[in-house]
Amino acid sequence: MNIYQEDINLKTEARINYINITDKVKSIIKKSNVKNGLVLVQTSHTTCSVLFEEYVHDKDFNGDEYLQVDLNHILDKLVPRELSENTN
Repeated sequence: MNIYQEDINLKTEARINYINITDKVKSIIKKSNVKNGLVLVQTSHTTCSVLFEEYVHDKDFNGDEYLQVDLNHILDKLVPRELSENTN
């Protein structure tokens, strides 16, 4: 059995980011020369998550994918963002 491992390091600028890593994962798979097997994508950070979604081509007037906008609204309801340092 062959095992191949490679890290993908990402830098984020804002509080909420959706980064498409599909092409990076495909490139790693090709480089691995593994022809049959499984791919595991995981994060070691507690403030990060891996989201798998179908290809989305519907975007709003800001150019954001509708599914991501919906997720942001749900997250804001569950865990409201701290918009200022003043909690009074």
